Amino acid sequence: MNIKTKRKMEYADRVAVQQADQAIRKDVVRALVELITNANDSYQRMEDAGLDISGRIIIEVERKHSNSLLRVRDNAEGMTTEDLDKKVGRYGEATSGFTEGRSVRGLWGRGLKDSFFGLGHGSVSSIRDGTFNRCTLSVEKGVPMFNLQESSRASRAIRKRYHLSQGNGTIMEITVSRSDVRTPLFDNLRRNLERHFELRTMMADPERTVLLREVDCRGRVKNEVTLSHKAPIGAEVLMERVAIPNSPATAEIKIFRAEEPLSTPAEEGDYADGGLLVLSRGVVLALSFFKFEHNEYASRFYGTVSCDYLHELLKKDDSILTATRNGIEWKHPFARALKQIVEEKIDPLVEAERKRAQSEQSTAVNKKLRERLDLTLKELNAIAAGELGKLTGGGNGSSERDRKPQLPPNGFGFIPEYAYLQTGKPAGILLRVAIPDKLESGSLVDVDSGSDEVLILTPQVTVKAREDYPEIGEAHVELEGRQVGAEAVISARVAGLKAEAMVKVISKREPPNTPQPRKHHGGLFRQFKFDASAEPRQRVRFDQATSDIVIATKAPTVAAYFDEKGNGSATPQGQVMLAELVSEAVCFEIARRGVQNETFLYIAGAESDAIRREHIRLQNEYGHKIHHCLVDRGNRREESAIVVKKGRPSRTELLARAVMPTD
Repeated sequence: MNIKTKRKMEYADRVAVQQADQAIRKDVVRALVELITNANDSYQRMEDAGLDISGRIIIEVERKHSNSLLRVRDNAEGMTTEDLDKKVGRYGEATSGFTEGRSVRGLWGRGLKDSFFGLGHGSVSSIRDGTFNRCTLSVEKGVPMFNLQESSRASRAIRKRYHLSQGNGTIMEITVSRSDVRTPLFDNLRRNLERHFELRTMMADPERTVLLREVDCRGRVKNEVTLSHKAPIGAEVLMERVAIPNSPATAEIKIFRAEEPLSTPAEEGDYADGGLLVLSRGVVLALSFFKFEHNEYASRFYGTVSCDYLHELLKKDDSILTATRNGIEWKHPFARALKQIVEEKIDPLVEAERKRAQSEQSTAVNKKLRERLDLTLKELNAIAAGELGKLTGGGNGSSERDRKPQLPPNGFGFIPEYAYLQTGKPAGILLRVAIPDKLESGSLVDVDSGSDEVLILTPQVTVKAREDYPEIGEAHVELEGRQVGAEAVISARVAGLKAEAMVKVISKREPPNTPQPRKHHGGLFRQFKFDASAEPRQRVRFDQATSDIVIATKAPTVAAYFDEKGNGSATPQGQVMLAELVSEAVCFEIARRGVQNETFLYIAGAESDAIRREHIRLQNEYGHKIHHCLVDRGNRREESAIVVKKGRPSRTELLARAVMPTD
């Protein structure tokens, strides 16, 4: 059969725009990732050539109601007009050096174009060897257009305008002209860039400095931060180099286990804390946890899979990566083999985690102990009701809005004193003050953090009196956690007063294997919680947020009798220790509330002394009842041998205790 026509296949103009929409998804962060990695690739090529580099990448954001501007600037190679024509003016041509074996990310030569067309239009301006070169990219009536300007001398005025005072460099600028694209707020953009998986190795590289700036219409800097990222705190559980079947390739697998459950790629996509980064020659190609992305027992694992053979394969066969820049195409034969060998190595870790979780669930609190604890809760709530009157806990029908806010025991403190922060998401804790006993309304309080991984977004706060309870002042302290697993002491100081709160950074709020709390039937105390992650410096506490009695099983004096899951209550010494812990927490909370609510008498300014006095009284009066609930009869003396004065002291006795001694 004769061939009438034979020519190169032509593609319609709309294909480029459709490709840009699929790759960028109207997402400013995805577009910036493309521009940032382009700048990083340029520095990498210089390093490969043995040249000195500054390593600075500057991102500028000028937010407007419409036509916001995004700029990414580097001091790397710069581009000639020929470079611009080839690298910017052509679509789909490999121009980054990837196919020549360079340790760079770019492969198809379309990430930059996708970013421009996906958000609007823009320009690429560059200085190379003293010459200024510039081109623009836009979509006109649905047609992608490339305009290359005439070169000119890089004059002092040009260098000043583009902030390239010397040497070579490139500025990529996008005008976000598409009405359906939203430019994130500065802090949200910072958080997303710092957590995006493709930028993590770059931000950890000491040879790179990535700055994010918010500028006004005159180019003045309003905000500036250095982007950084740290992996979760964890322990290494696997490091092994494996051979990939039916190929000459090997891969190095490093896996760590975090103390807290991590968000997975299935949950948070490009921003997940868990999962494995897939790298080739240090370049991040994907974030995945393979078949384990929906497995709750795999949620604590993170790490890397490094396989440099991917670079060699990509020079010959780019089908191993998806066309929409979503990472590796796992249906590719080599990728499938790599995935399978990695899954085989992860399987034992996940299985061990499953068995650990099941063991914890089955042995954390056995049936006999649960029945005993339930009976104890009824007794504790009866004691609280007798001392404080009708309780304002969750079971008596009153709501939080109906209750008077609780003041800290000394009149100046954080509510709560222990808090969790979800990484990448700002959260707050409340500073509460007695007015005017401790401070006047309008007072300024300084707040600081004991860790660089927990940021104070409001380093100075103003105490304001509540409208409903003007004797109570409050200030909201905004925090942000940057590294999963990090802990920090938050301190507030003013006029000789000091308050502290302990915070811990977690990845997600509700781990899938966290058991649901038992149904609460009323009263101040809801349930007992044996918690290995609780702050060990306070062995037992009452959690005001949840009304739980929390026992820190890693506290030294607790760990001597209980394991991390709370096992040990069957022994005589374990029962006695549990009774003492419960008595300590319960009596203190009743004493604190009684003084705060003025149920117990006290002298103004001596609230702390009153709480200590009532705490001791309550322990003497009710301690034996708590022991009766939690300690087996055979482990206690005969009841007849115990003499307890029953009944609440008379008002006369209470007044006598409250009188201050005179000289």
